Amino acid sequence: MNSFWGAPRKSHYPIENRRIAAYTNRTPRIITWCFVTSFFRNLIIGGVVLTLAPYAAQAGPSPRVTGSLSVEIQNDNTFHADDLSEERNELGTLTEASVSVLLAKGLSINTGLTFEAVTDPRPSEDRVFQDHGLYVEVATLSYETDRFSLYAGKFGPNFSIAFDAAAGVYGTDMSEDDVELAEFVGFGGSYTIGQTALGSLTASASLFTADRSALSNSIFTKRGRTSLDDAGPGNTRGLKSFAVALDGDSIKGLDGLRYHIGFAKLGTEGGLAERRLAIAAEWAIATAAGVTVTPLLEYVRFWQAGGNAGENRHYYTVSLMTEYRRWNIALAYTGRTARQAAPQPMALSLSNSRQFQVSAGYSFTDNLSLDIGYKVAREGGSTSKTAGALLAYGLAF
Repeated sequence: MNSFWGAPRKSHYPIENRRIAAYTNRTPRIITWCFVTSFFRNLIIGGVVLTLAPYAAQAGPSPRVTGSLSVEIQNDNTFHADDLSEERNELGTLTEASVSVLLAKGLSINTGLTFEAVTDPRPSEDRVFQDHGLYVEVATLSYETDRFSLYAGKFGPNFSIAFDAAAGVYGTDMSEDDVELAEFVGFGGSYTIGQTALGSLTASASLFTADRSALSNSIFTKRGRTSLDDAGPGNTRGLKSFAVALDGDSIKGLDGLRYHIGFAKLGTEGGLAERRLAIAAEWAIATAAGVTVTPLLEYVRFWQAGGNAGENRHYYTVSLMTEYRRWNIALAYTGRTARQAAPQPMALSLSNSRQFQVSAGYSFTDNLSLDIGYKVAREGGSTSKTAGALLAYGLAF
């Protein structure tokens, strides 16, 4: 997370579900219309944010406005898949805007909006800027000091880091899908313990349930409002789920190293609670040659995954980012092992999924970059291969 009140993360839905579409089986007129409508939707979102930007420059009394705008245009071509219905080309956007209005010293209202594809493509369907919806990902009232923070509203609980920090165009895919916690309502806070032998430590905790309000739906394309009937871990009548975490950095003699330990318990209605543990570390190592190498490791364990008795999952994420001047090269691997207890007490059925990606990119400015990537994914006995490109622009105010 970028902050404990829950700024928008790198992404919410799986990258596969954000890719939108190609040029086959589409008339030029349909393609042009989809592109134009999506362009103007992005223009509206950006216009709202940029309209607020001048307030950030105002010195003087509250309220003051700060925020950021991130626009990603991504094309992904799955050119080979054992399951032919998964072969497609998708072109689309992930646009995120965050705005914080300072009401008084330390007290602020925080909002995060996301615009992306909110429905899955149909089998073999190519998409071009289709099925995009705008929804509220974060809406909190928070109070922050240098030492602690308190917040309430809709947010993403602090549990893991790979969904946001893993390197490359596709490095975050599986973590975004399965591990990330997002769009819950409740309250929480953080406390900075300060400098210790283990570095500067910050502890955080939150209590929450799934968002079932009107904010769980989207506009333009509807993704549907979450209800209690959707079930699943974390979707309960009361605040029956919690997450706690410890983040450390600024370790003496280990510049650039940060680590994270998280634990979460997600309640269910009438079923078993799902429990999770995350352990991660990331280290930005600067060399004398001007090259920065950043390895990341994360291990996540689920018990009673999905509220199912005896189902345990293990996630392993390893990534490596190498940066020199404005160039970067990234490698990333994520593996998932799921074990389900069978009717026989000692028998186990084993299910494995894995993904490897390689990508390279160039930053034209501090705000504008272009990356190209390739990934191989295997899930459910089916292998797919995807090549893509990502153009990203960011603005802070």
